[in-house]
Amino acid sequence: MHVTGRDAFWQMVTMVRGALSDYQCEILDCVSEDTCAFAKMKFSGQHTGPFRGHAPTGLMAAWHGAALFHFDGDRIAKIWVLSDTTALDAMLAANAEAARGGQ
Repeated sequence: MHVTGRDAFWQMVTMVRGALSDYQCEILDCVSEDTCAFAKMKFSGQHTGPFRGHAPTGLMAAWHGAALFHFDGDRIAKIWVLSDTTALDAMLAANAEAARGGQ
């Protein structure tokens, strides 16, 4: 999914938080220089709402990603995020299969 702009980014975050209760974005590693920071992250939460075409399973979903932040003073001026949605989709499909009892 390609998202551009603050409003679209906020809508995407709101959708993820609505689908995954206890949603977390954990920073695993971070490097910064001047007005930029690059972070390796892990996203996770319990799948309690429709998400990426999958019905809720109540199981945990987790995937990795990275972000490049550009700062203007103490505010984020620009952000670029890359998520491993292929791994996420595979996990959601496996969780759906497990929730059906492996049938």
